[in-house]
Amino acid sequence: MLRVISLSTIPPRFQEIGPTLDSLAKQAGVDEIRLYIPRAYRRFPEYSGELPDVPDRIKIIRPDDDLGPASKVLFTIQSLRETEAQILFCDDDRIYQAGWAERLLSEQSARPEDCVAVIGKDLPASARSRQPRAVRARRTVKYRAHRIYHRITKGNVYPRPEPVIIAKPGYVDVLQGYGGAVVRPRFFDDRAFDIPDVLWTVDDYWLSGLLAARGIGIWLPAGFERPAATSANDLDALFDATIDGAGRLEANQQCISYMQRHFHIWS
Repeated sequence: MLRVISLSTIPPRFQEIGPTLDSLAKQAGVDEIRLYIPRAYRRFPEYSGELPDVPDRIKIIRPDDDLGPASKVLFTIQSLRETEAQILFCDDDRIYQAGWAERLLSEQSARPEDCVAVIGKDLPASARSRQPRAVRARRTVKYRAHRIYHRITKGNVYPRPEPVIIAKPGYVDVLQGYGGAVVRPRFFDDRAFDIPDVLWTVDDYWLSGLLAARGIGIWLPAGFERPAATSANDLDALFDATIDGAGRLEANQQCISYMQRHFHIWS
């Protein structure tokens, strides 16, 4: 069975993506690492086609279309549609610890009918029919001490110490892709590629809603640390952008409403 790490990036981050790609290139138990860079970007019409330098293990793929941040996984899903491949998708502004990919893929192998992710959250209005629910970990004294020491000695410099996310494993409503998530191509149908205006900016909600509509749970194992951010995190981040007249919170809510109307979930 093919095991693929899949991600995308944007031109403003080309010079800062090195630490992320280096951490991915060192991951064991992975057959391919795909980096999607479309030939044209919706957000960056001035893009002239240049490419970043990447480690030898990273394969750059140039789709014609820009599907927004969901480009990190949708093109890989499309190309592997008829297989049982595991696709681990992640973000371009994090450092992934040694063993992260191997363990996450193993967790999903043990739960082949679920998406398995490192980080996620619940929706207030969700029926939360899937049990058990994931329980977030409290931040320990050791973690707080490391964070204080880092602030004193290095200031706000990346990477910073990060906490363990989940204390007890369980289900959530929405995956948060920056921690990494594993899916199978069969979890998605053609609707995944027909992304309405505004909703293309909120890939976590879009992908999570599609999973819920197909009856696929989102499972969070315990014990993973949150991947540390890199300096790329500060560059043209969608979480503080206003696109097509909508900020991040408004776009999230529009996606929730769309899923409620069209797929009859999250109500």
